[in-house]
Amino acid sequence: MNTFSFVRRYSFSRYNRHFASSLKIAISFSLSMAVLMVILSVMQMLQTSRFDAIRDVKSFDITIKGASLDEVKALYPDESVFRYKEGYALIDGNAYCVRYIDSDYDGGVDILFGTPDGMLIPYGLYMHMRSPSLDFSTISRVDGRSIPISRKVEPSGVYTTSLSSFDSYYVFMPYDSAPAGCIELVAVKGSEETGMLKERGIGFETWKEKERTLYSAFALESFLMFLVLLILLLIVYVEILGEARVFLRNKRKERLELRILGMAGWRIDLIFISSFLLILFFGLVLSVLLQEVGARGFSYIMHSSFSLYKDVYIDYSLFFLISIVFLFLTAITVYILLRRNEGKSIMEELHD
Repeated sequence: MNTFSFVRRYSFSRYNRHFASSLKIAISFSLSMAVLMVILSVMQMLQTSRFDAIRDVKSFDITIKGASLDEVKALYPDESVFRYKEGYALIDGNAYCVRYIDSDYDGGVDILFGTPDGMLIPYGLYMHMRSPSLDFSTISRVDGRSIPISRKVEPSGVYTTSLSSFDSYYVFMPYDSAPAGCIELVAVKGSEETGMLKERGIGFETWKEKERTLYSAFALESFLMFLVLLILLLIVYVEILGEARVFLRNKRKERLELRILGMAGWRIDLIFISSFLLILFFGLVLSVLLQEVGARGFSYIMHSSFSLYKDVYIDYSLFFLISIVFLFLTAITVYILLRRNEGKSIMEELHD
């Protein structure tokens, strides 16, 4: 009888309820791995969605000062490149950042109603309007002097974006209406390559630099997520250790039978290590199915309950890495457990 036949026989043997025990180990391991991977995937999806919204709406991949639109387009011919200006204003007594844009602006703005010919205001501001026009006050710099400008402005439209925090503090106006002294910027979406800008001495700022506080917070969150991963892996490993002890205790009679028949010790070790690994492998296959069900379920919840139209995807490269680590550690663990009785004779083991 070859080694694989022994492995298959001892993994899911129906003798003395061993099949039920093996099935319990496989299901327990598959559930642990599925929960672990789905939680990590949901957390990663939420973080990625937040970053994508920031890069799409507020702080683009690269923002450039001191360069013309045509110059930047020549450097990034395959990316979305557009210009805008920024300034500050008081609107009905509240501080807002004003973006002055033209028809090429690609900042993820959805116009709910109206036109972009005048002032585009967020929906929240529109709901709190008490009259058709707003008090608009800003500063224009002429010959080094700051000149206040105040006027009544009637909004031409209402907008929304995928970033609610952005909508609370920004309004849009036509590019040509920007007062003197506004910051002129050219934005690049779709590339974070800045080497060509450095070579030409062009000033720029990446979205990570612009959002350094938030990015640092998310970096800390990623570190904490990594610690959670380690803890979860430790919990799963402790569970595997306990199941390995149960498995070897249930298979003690079979091990003694093989020793009595004169089988080499290394081959016995290989058979029972492989038997337990086969059970875990079956659990990993089952886990893949559970992960897909969990990912689809969370995607549905995100879509229907939170209007977050981004699917949850399992990172199978990470799953493969974790699986290899678990199988390796399990093989070592089972080997150590088997070696505990290495010096005992068959008669001593029979009377233990």
